[in-house]
Amino acid sequence: MLKITQVKSAIGRKQDHKDTLRALGIGRMGQSVYQDDNPVIRGMIHKIDYMLQVSEVDPKDEG
Repeated sequence: MLKITQVKSAIGRKQDHKDTLRALGIGRMGQSVYQDDNPVIRGMIHKIDYMLQVSEVDPKDEG
């Protein structure tokens, strides 16, 4: 499982980059979401990696 946090603003970014943030479930700066680690999610992360902080977490630790 991946913990994905937005660390840079989406203001002034391309619309498809903003749409990718929305598809990941992120709506504002500093927000974190948990997503399964699969190729689709990895592709989205790769597209906007300059705006995100990503870390792998153990699903057992997430209560």
